[in-house]
Amino acid sequence: MSVQDADGGQVTDNRPAPTVGGGPPPGPVPPSPSGQAAQSPSGQAAQTPSGQPTPAASRHAGAVVGAGAVTVGGAALVLYAADQRATRGTALGPERSTLLDPDPDLHLIRRASFGLSTALVAEVAGMGVGRWLDEQLHPDRIEDPQAEAILAAYPALAASAAQLRDEYASSRRVPGEELAAATIGRQIWSRRQLLEVMTDFWSNHFSVTAPGGPAYATKPVEDATVIRRHALDTFENLLLADATSPAMLLHLDNATSRGDDPNENYGRELLELHTVGIEAGYTEAHVRDSAYALTGWGVGPDQTFLFTPEAHYTGQLQILSWSAANADPAGGFKVGVDYLRYLAHHPATARHLSVKLARRFVADEPSVDLVEALAESYLDADTAIDPWLRTLFGSREFTASVGQKVRRPLEDLVASVRALGIAAPVTDPRAPLTDLVRRARGLGQAPLGAAAPTGYVDVAAPWLSSSVTLGRWNEHRALSAERVPGLDFPDVSTLTDGSEPRTIGEFIDALTTRLTGQRFRDDHRQALVEFLGSAESSPYVVGQTAAAVPDLIALILDSPYHLLR
Repeated sequence: MSVQDADGGQVTDNRPAPTVGGGPPPGPVPPSPSGQAAQSPSGQAAQTPSGQPTPAASRHAGAVVGAGAVTVGGAALVLYAADQRATRGTALGPERSTLLDPDPDLHLIRRASFGLSTALVAEVAGMGVGRWLDEQLHPDRIEDPQAEAILAAYPALAASAAQLRDEYASSRRVPGEELAAATIGRQIWSRRQLLEVMTDFWSNHFSVTAPGGPAYATKPVEDATVIRRHALDTFENLLLADATSPAMLLHLDNATSRGDDPNENYGRELLELHTVGIEAGYTEAHVRDSAYALTGWGVGPDQTFLFTPEAHYTGQLQILSWSAANADPAGGFKVGVDYLRYLAHHPATARHLSVKLARRFVADEPSVDLVEALAESYLDADTAIDPWLRTLFGSREFTASVGQKVRRPLEDLVASVRALGIAAPVTDPRAPLTDLVRRARGLGQAPLGAAAPTGYVDVAAPWLSSSVTLGRWNEHRALSAERVPGLDFPDVSTLTDGSEPRTIGEFIDALTTRLTGQRFRDDHRQALVEFLGSAESSPYVVGQTAAAVPDLIALILDSPYHLLR
């Protein structure tokens, strides 16, 4: 049995007597996760008559590399067929557990970071999974010079909200554009990878669109002082910080919500999206009182949080099992804080958040057993995020979930740059990072760019359309062909990680291991060998394969070994 939750995912219950509360009736899958049809850079998505992308579409079509070599499309057909078998349907297909190497180090890297790199693989192997995870859960202990150098190039991220308002009044998109660029830079080159993953998770949960919008001057401050500061803290602290964040109050219209003219946007999303979820059974009267409880919570002239007692509604409040007399407007701030703390510790919040966490790190349809274990851990730890994550990573469901998640487009792009070992552009990051954000936007998933308060969906199906697939392939080719200006691409010899392959087979193995962490299955490996127009035992000579390497790298990144995590 599966139960659909508020953001369109499923919770799978294989137990004999499930007792799960029902969610909303299932709805149609949206045409694309962002609400807009994603397109290839040319604006067209090449398709077969069945609606699937042509395996030789765009860059692959008819390309021939080397004497006697098969077309890129020929190799792509083999790997694309593997892609389809591995991702068939909403629940990933039967090959998901046979394609990816189940090595526990690789599995944790795929899930707790934005993708493997040579340095990260060596770090986890040297430290061991336990020590590495301990360190990642305390990011302040990790030196992060490359991320800091990137941040130094973006002055808006060091400014106060008042400064941003005054200095960027005529160019409101700039602070958000700088934040998006720095975000993708951190995702690629920061050593604090679990912090980046959880920052992305919570940014999506408490979604405030950047760039632009009414929160243009406050979103960069929220990113630093709310999301990042509390990403590994407690959910109670994170919720309280977010509810007093000018970015959220402006984004969901609470800054103008008064007792005599309440705005329900934030009060509703607080219940539906941020805490208990619609499964909690709240009513429209509860939504109204949720809005009343937070009237007077707004933004002052200096763009910081301001509580205005005169704007606060007074009168009895009842929301689920929480109530307050709320008789004195001067006590309105305390009423709101008490209400938020109640929500943070509500069992329905524990379950709602645990579904989302399990969906991010384990499977699109997490089991009820896992969700209940996570919810219990969350409540037992007083909403602390560290033990909650440890419960997740220590679960048998996590261990058994190798290959059950699909990388969304932003994750794919970031993981591709990481796998290729492209050096951080620390001296002048602005142009290349702006270009990477543009590419992510073209795929339908710019950093912090979700237009809806629900954020980007975190299940596979909407991200596997023909247009998104074609876009992924084109971006892999742009990277492998070094067509992203300002990035320092490594020499192909470094992609074999110091090994000196003697044969084509050894070269293929070294390259797939560098880019995906593993050797490909024999038939998929053979497709790559044949693409080079060689036999597995043919001598490897750099000069004879150099022209084919960009397409070979792109094919490896196009494969399910990179798509799945």
